[in-house]
Amino acid sequence: MRIHRLEIQAFGPFAGRENVDFDQLGSQGLFLLNGSTGAGKTSVLDAICYALYGRVPGARQSTGIALRSHHALEGVAPEVLCEFSAGGRHLEVRRSPEWMRPVKRGSGTTREQAKTQLREKTPTGWEVKSTRNDEAAVEIQDLLGMNMAQFTKVVLLAQGEFAAFLRATAEERQILLQKLFGTDIYKDVEQRLAADAKVAHGLLAAGLAELKASEQLGRSHAAAHLDQAAESLAEELQGVELFDHLRSILTDRVRGARSSAEESQRRAGDLTAGLQQSQVRSERHQALAAALAEQQRLAELGPQARQWRTEQEQHHQAQVLAPVLAAAAKAAGGARLADTAVERQMLELLDNGLVAELAQSGAAPLGEPELEQLDRTLLTHLATVNAALPNEPRHAGLVQELTHKRQLLDQAQQLATEQEEVARAAAARLERIHLEQAEIRLGGHNVDAALQQAEQARELLATIAQHQQQHALVEQLAQEEKLAWEECLSAKQQWLEAFDRRLGQAAGELAGALVDGEPCLVCGSTTHPAPSPLAGAGADLVRAEKAAKKVLEGAEAAATEARTALAEAKNLLTVLAGRGGGEPLERAHAAVELHERALAQAIESVAALAKLAAEEEQLLGTAADSRKEVLAAVAQAAALEAGNVALAAEIAGLETGLAQARSGFPSLAGRREALLDAQRPVAGLLRALRRQTEAQRVQDEAQEALHAAVAQSPFADVDAVQEALLTAAQVEALEGRLQEHAHAVAVNADRLQGAELVAAQAEAAAHVQVPTAQELESLREEVHQAVAEARAQELGWELLRSAAAQLAAAEAAFLKLEETVAPLRARSQLLGALAEAVRGGGDNKLKMTLSSYVLAARLEQVADAASLRLATMSDARYTLRHSDAKSGNKKSGLGLEVVDEWTGASRDTATLSGGESFMASLSLALGLSDVVQHESGGLDIETLFVDEGFGSLDEQSLEQVMDALEGLRDGGRMVGLVSHVAEMKQRIPVHLQVHKGRNGSTLELSVAGAALA
Repeated sequence: MRIHRLEIQAFGPFAGRENVDFDQLGSQGLFLLNGSTGAGKTSVLDAICYALYGRVPGARQSTGIALRSHHALEGVAPEVLCEFSAGGRHLEVRRSPEWMRPVKRGSGTTREQAKTQLREKTPTGWEVKSTRNDEAAVEIQDLLGMNMAQFTKVVLLAQGEFAAFLRATAEERQILLQKLFGTDIYKDVEQRLAADAKVAHGLLAAGLAELKASEQLGRSHAAAHLDQAAESLAEELQGVELFDHLRSILTDRVRGARSSAEESQRRAGDLTAGLQQSQVRSERHQALAAALAEQQRLAELGPQARQWRTEQEQHHQAQVLAPVLAAAAKAAGGARLADTAVERQMLELLDNGLVAELAQSGAAPLGEPELEQLDRTLLTHLATVNAALPNEPRHAGLVQELTHKRQLLDQAQQLATEQEEVARAAAARLERIHLEQAEIRLGGHNVDAALQQAEQARELLATIAQHQQQHALVEQLAQEEKLAWEECLSAKQQWLEAFDRRLGQAAGELAGALVDGEPCLVCGSTTHPAPSPLAGAGADLVRAEKAAKKVLEGAEAAATEARTALAEAKNLLTVLAGRGGGEPLERAHAAVELHERALAQAIESVAALAKLAAEEEQLLGTAADSRKEVLAAVAQAAALEAGNVALAAEIAGLETGLAQARSGFPSLAGRREALLDAQRPVAGLLRALRRQTEAQRVQDEAQEALHAAVAQSPFADVDAVQEALLTAAQVEALEGRLQEHAHAVAVNADRLQGAELVAAQAEAAAHVQVPTAQELESLREEVHQAVAEARAQELGWELLRSAAAQLAAAEAAFLKLEETVAPLRARSQLLGALAEAVRGGGDNKLKMTLSSYVLAARLEQVADAASLRLATMSDARYTLRHSDAKSGNKKSGLGLEVVDEWTGASRDTATLSGGESFMASLSLALGLSDVVQHESGGLDIETLFVDEGFGSLDEQSLEQVMDALEGLRDGGRMVGLVSHVAEMKQRIPVHLQVHKGRNGSTLELSVAGAALA
């Protein structure tokens, strides 16, 4: 990586634009960055960092102070440009930090965001690669292979920081080395191993807890079947021994419980069999007694059963006459209903006024012929109404249509009138618009010319104001230039007087330089018998003359600078005068106001013409549309008038026909409803009379058939038949009683012939003892106790078997779980030991963490690389060595010690003297630069900066350090040294001088006192 060019503008202490050509500056490989304190040497390095990474290093970034120079002129943007090459590519990055710029109009400032442009030089020219701040920083960092922290340790070597690093504690060194070498991955490994060990320990603890739970489960399964001694022993045992102990006890208990349960079941079975025999004998005799009692009851019901059978036979005989009897009753009911219907229909007919009007009859009843004639009349009227019904809605529709068309006619006539008025108004407005346009055009306003004249007036006003300010500045600079030359002449006079005094005492000066045995510069003699007595005074005069000379040089430089500033100010004043800056300010103000008013009037006139043209176009369109609307409205009105006459004639004809059809009713629907209402009672009465005649005939025939059937039956009359007939429910109940009696007799006879009752009769005849209820209850109680005891014994056996099975399941689960826990135990032990080792504990004898171990290896590489530099600087006396020795209870790994090769002893770096510390820290910085460069991919670093610290070296040490720095130039490398040491200025001919001034700092390139640019 090599820097070719740097441009700085309004950045830090630099007010103007400063250009640094590093190719020219580093032509001899070594140059000196020199300047007084606070001039801005560090700001040059800050500018490089900001150009590459968009930030400045160290505490200057965290202060939040704006990077723009306070000395810069208002409106000058801060900017840094750096041209560099790396990895075979040639790039240029231009950055501008955030700053507050003046607003373009009015007063005040606004925030201007940071800007970036990254370009790459190609065979065809410069090509823009990015304009985004973050994107450019990422691409540059990828190309250099270093972040800003690494860059400031590899390219910008701040000796003071490495002096602190040299004396730092192991923890402080670790923080810096972690930033440079990025050992976060090893810290992540430590944390990952600790987390994995914790997880493994948790899994093992969970597995062990499950094993304990399995053991406790086994104890709980067997606890109810253990005595106190066995239970105490079970609490002491664990694992397989516990389950063997519990299994042995439960096996013995299961065997004993099984034997007891089988004996109890045999005894309960014998007692149950005896109880069953006694119950069977008792039930057999109880059934015999019940059968004999039922036989007696059925014998007592015999007469009543015969009466039931007689009633059933009479019902069957009466059922033969039931259809004839039902037909007669039905015919009589039909006749009564027909009479009632005739009466109801007659009343409804008499209530209808239209029927009464048509029949021309009072209260006299009507016969069938009259009713038939009346029905025909109603049908004729109804047909007439139905034929006229469609004309009624047509009449209403035509009336509505006529009304609507009359409204349309009125609207068309009104529209024609309105549109004629609109057309007349538009024509009048058009005439006024034409007059206004003519008046405006006569004014002859030209916006472009007015705008140009206004801008020229404003520019002239600004030029006059600037000319006045510049005139005041020229007067001020002239006064300053006069004072500067007066001071220069005074200083020159003082120097000449001092120089004369020195010449006057030249013999004393030469006498002061004489040394015995060395030739005199005047006579060449090696003996000096009578030197001038003014020897001591000559040295004082020399110093005084040099001091006066230095004051003269400073005064001459100040006078020259003042003359240059005055000349530049006068040139600018002349330019401003040529632009009209000498004109009166009041006249310029008046001209600006005049031209601005003219511009405003021109803009208003153009706007007015545009507005009038738009209105004219709109009015022309409105007038044309109005004329079209008038023609259309007149044509529509004529058509509507002709159609309305025809509609009125058709409506009159329909009204005449409808009036005849309505016959006094408000509507045809009303008359039709009245006719239908009259037709219904007439038709209903006709139907009722016809049904009445038919019903009377049917009643007479049914009575004749009934009397003939009764005469041929065993019954005396119709009433006897009706008395013999039973209802369906009575018949069903009678048949049920007869069937139930016969069934009961048959069933009881079969029961008495059954084997059980026959055996009971035989036992009764033989006087066999039958157990009483009390005796049976006693037997049942004995059987119940025996069965309960057998069940209890069986339940105990089942519980023992279940406990043994549960114990076996718990043991199997325990063994399976033990197979799972075994690898967890091994993994937990392995990860725990490994995590403890990488954390610096356990078997780790050095008590170093993994990240410290890696950093120790990097520090060892840095110490080896630094020792090569330190050996050169210290005349092969000192080397640096990494130490992993412990210090008290602290962990080891990042110690540094210096080895004195002359004595072979090693000691702490804090014991080095000031000059030795500088050489060691510089060697450490160079060694770290080599190692980081190698770690970053071996990018060739062709530009280095070494900051301060040379003032602590004696002459010999400085010589050795310079030899080492001279070696850095190998391969075309460019090395910049930042120092105040006077001897460094003499040894290094190429300087980048930073000049501090009241108006900001400037940069100057020089070789041996002659400026390059």
